Amino acid sequence: MIVARYSMAALIFFLAGCSSQPQFPGTSGSWQQHSAKIAALDQWQVQGKLGFKSESQGGSANLNWSQNQQQYQLSLSGPFGAGSAIISGDAASAQLYSDNQTYIDLPEQLALRLTGLPIPVDALNWWARGLPSPSKNPATNLVTTADGAAAGFNQAGWQLVFSRYNLTADGNLPGKIVGQLGDHSFKLLISRWSFPEK
Repeated sequence: MIVARYSMAALIFFLAGCSSQPQFPGTSGSWQQHSAKIAALDQWQVQGKLGFKSESQGGSANLNWSQNQQQYQLSLSGPFGAGSAIISGDAASAQLYSDNQTYIDLPEQLALRLTGLPIPVDALNWWARGLPSPSKNPATNLVTTADGAAAGFNQAGWQLVFSRYNLTADGNLPGKIVGQLGDHSFKLLISRWSFPEK
């Protein structure tokens, strides 16, 4: 029951990352311009839904995710069977608060143990914005849309597809991200992007 309760929360441990601009030699000017603009966004909030499926389990939850450079806080709720949880941390450590209990561990270890997904924790901050992570091996098979945003690429063994882009005042950002690694998969559906007032 405890593992089921925290499987929902563990999903978000892979949603942190570090800040550095991705480099893609040889790609089009529109992709370079787009990626530079989006990489500069290091404070944002998304609302949406997160789902996952591994060989042994699966589920989904409503998600509120706030990112401030390397720091993040996520609130997850239903229908994982775990009620709600608040997770905060960075790429190095994460803290989960649920049922008046607090748990601290390495994000990737918790994500792997509780969801069965081998997610590179420090990449998801970038993937959520439709960008490859600069902390991983360079992405391959990059496909861009007509306006220079990523439609898909492969990185860290994952095949990623980006769609439902929203043109915001701060840039063109994906509304749907799907990741696939063999029998493992996740889907992030973003209903709203918001940014601090400048």
